[in-house]
Amino acid sequence: MSGLFFETRPRYVGVHISGQSIKVVELSRMGNTFELHAYAIEPLSAGYVDDLTSTGAKSVAQVLRRALGNTGVMARDAVTALPDTQVICKTLEVETGLSENELELYVRLEAEQYVPYALEEMALDYDVQDVAPRHSDQVEIVLVACRQEVLEWHQEVLLSAGLKPHVIDVQALALVRGLDWVLRSVTGSSAREAVAVADFSPPLARLSIVSQSRVIYCHEWLFERGSLGDDAFKSAAVEHLGREIGLSAESAVGAKVGLIVLAGAAAGSTGLSQWVEARLGIPTRVADPFAAMKLNPALAPEALFCDAPVLLTACGLALRGFD
Repeated sequence: MSGLFFETRPRYVGVHISGQSIKVVELSRMGNTFELHAYAIEPLSAGYVDDLTSTGAKSVAQVLRRALGNTGVMARDAVTALPDTQVICKTLEVETGLSENELELYVRLEAEQYVPYALEEMALDYDVQDVAPRHSDQVEIVLVACRQEVLEWHQEVLLSAGLKPHVIDVQALALVRGLDWVLRSVTGSSAREAVAVADFSPPLARLSIVSQSRVIYCHEWLFERGSLGDDAFKSAAVEHLGREIGLSAESAVGAKVGLIVLAGAAAGSTGLSQWVEARLGIPTRVADPFAAMKLNPALAPEALFCDAPVLLTACGLALRGFD
C-alpha cells in the first residue's frame, strides 16, 4: 500500500567541492514547491589547491561524510560538479531532426577539433539546448569534455561517502542554475541584462558575468584584505569589482551589466551591497537561493541568512537533480 495515500517526495543532495571547502545542500520538491532540508559547509584542511584530484578521493570523502552526518542528510542521490578549469565546454549549432546516433557522431567529430587530448582518455557528453537564436532551422548543443580520471575521482568521492552519483555537472552551469532560481524568486523572471556574480571568499575572489543563461566571462584572483565587513575590506572589494567589471566590458564577449549579485563568505557583510551599489551605480543584491523555498523548521534562520550566499552553486546542483 506504499504510496497509496502519501506522495513520496524526491530528494537530491547537491555537493559542491572546491579547494577550500565542501558545500552540501539537500532539497525535496512537492509540486512546484522546493524545501531545504539540510545544508553544510565543511572546510578542507588542505586549503586552496588548483587541482583537488591530486588529493586522495577517500580523504575528501571523509570530509563529505562528516558534513552529511552532522546535518542528517537523508538523500542518497547526489549531484556534483567538475571544476570549470578541468572541463572543455563548447556551444555548437546543428541542424534540427538529427537522430541520437547522428548527434553522437557529430559531437565526436567536433570533439576531435576542440579537445587537445586523445579522445580515448576523455569523457564526452552533450546536452541539446533551444533553437539557435540566429538560425531557426538549427538547435544549440553544449559539448562537454573532461579527462576520464577527473570524472572518476569525483564519482569515487561520492561513492566513498555513501552517495549515488545521479548527475555530474559543470560548476559554471550549476552557478547559472542557482542564479536563475534567485532571479526568478526575486523578480519572477530571468534577467534581461547581464548579471555579474561577485564571490568574495578570501583568499580568493571570483567574478562571473552571466548573460542569457551562460557564463560569458570569468576571472579569479587572490583577494585577502583585512577583516570581513570592515571599511577597508569593503573599499578594496568595491575597487576590485569595479575594475573587473570594466575589464569584462572591454573583452570580446563583454556585455553591459545591469545587476550585481554578491555571493561567497563576504556577501552578507553589513553594508557591502550598499557600498557596491552606491559606488558603482549598479543595482546590487545578496544571493539567497532559499528565499522562495520552504525551510526545515530545525534550521536556524540567522545562520542560514549568513550561509545562503555561500551555497549558490550547491543549490544549483541540488536543483539539477529534479530536471
